Amino acid sequence: MSEFNKSEIRMMNQILLGLFIAVNYAYFLSLGNTPFPWFSYLGAPVGLAIILFCWIGKKYLLFNIALLAATVIYSIAFNWGALFPSH
Repeated sequence: MSEFNKSEIRMMNQILLGLFIAVNYAYFLSLGNTPFPWFSYLGAPVGLAIILFCWIGKKYLLFNIALLAATVIYSIAFNWGALFPSH
């Protein structure tokens, strides 16, 4: 396997791990709380991304981007009823 293929696999793993962590954390929070706790859901991944960026730098930038993007998307998805009430 060439170095190019290995680097592409590493990039895909970073993206998938960021999505996996964000989705599982959102699911975990939705199980225990009836109104979805959007503030804690936004706070934990943003804090993790800041810590990783300060410690490691740009090495895992794709992980940070995927984590933050999935956090924003799933925060809107789980809070859709609160953001746009139907009545």
